[in-house]
Amino acid sequence: MTTKLSIARPEDVLAAVPVLLGFQPEKSLVMLTFGGEHQVHGRIDLPPPDEVEGCLDSLLLPAVRHQVRGVLLVLYDSGPRFGMKLARRLAERLAECEIDLIGCLRVQDGRWFDPLGFHGVPDDGVPFDVGAHPFRAQAVYDGHLVRRSRTELAASIAAVPTAVAETDAALGQAASMKIYEVGRLVDDAVAGTVLSAGQIASLLLALRDPQRRDAAWGGMTREEARAQVRLWTDVVRRSPEDHVAHPAAVLAFAAWLGGDGALAWCALDRCFASERHHGLGVLVAQMLEGAVPPTAWEEALRSDRPA
Repeated sequence: MTTKLSIARPEDVLAAVPVLLGFQPEKSLVMLTFGGEHQVHGRIDLPPPDEVEGCLDSLLLPAVRHQVRGVLLVLYDSGPRFGMKLARRLAERLAECEIDLIGCLRVQDGRWFDPLGFHGVPDDGVPFDVGAHPFRAQAVYDGHLVRRSRTELAASIAAVPTAVAETDAALGQAASMKIYEVGRLVDDAVAGTVLSAGQIASLLLALRDPQRRDAAWGGMTREEARAQVRLWTDVVRRSPEDHVAHPAAVLAFAAWLGGDGALAWCALDRCFASERHHGLGVLVAQMLEGAVPPTAWEEALRSDRPA
């Protein structure tokens, strides 16, 4: 389910950002887009001064590719001097791309500032608290969890030592699954079956084979993406480090398909920490960097079906 937000005031922007990202950003540059072929909201860490241009490329190129007409920018924890320089350079880059800059906010210590003079606020900023904002309540109603930070989001898919130990012990006696068994196990788990340590061990062995791995994710749909995220989060958290790359890549794909780019990036962190050039992981990373919409997967599935 998608949470729809109508933004009218700066406080609406500041309430919307964590809902759209899935966590409260820190030391970040956030871009909200309007009027393009697809929404391509993005976040990057604040760049070092000597890496600004390359980082802005990664943020702005998807907006250009999807013909975005307008952008809202929010700078978190940048400090006043660097924040001003960054805001001005962003305004220049957007003008070069013929994209309208709708607004730019800088956030620091519970106050928002107006580095480019859109709102004419005092130099010491405006205090704000969006904890009780209607957007947050709507997100809860829609089942959309907002984490307090990206660190907390990453912790939600971190290894659980006791569960990892159980899986590790089961791997010594487990046998790999056949292709049809992988599909059946995934279907059962998506329907609500809780996997045993032995089943996870057999699944991890099967995922080492590309064809069996494809059986685990190749037919995934957007309608079941949330259930798939629950399944693969469980598998990732219970996987030994030398087996976690494959399920983490599948989790990243499921998160992307469900529109949760932040979780997808966290899953890729776990995938690439185990296997730097994992094929499916690289594919998901390319889709995220290019702001490829999840609807593209539905179109690909339809094109593969016989007429």
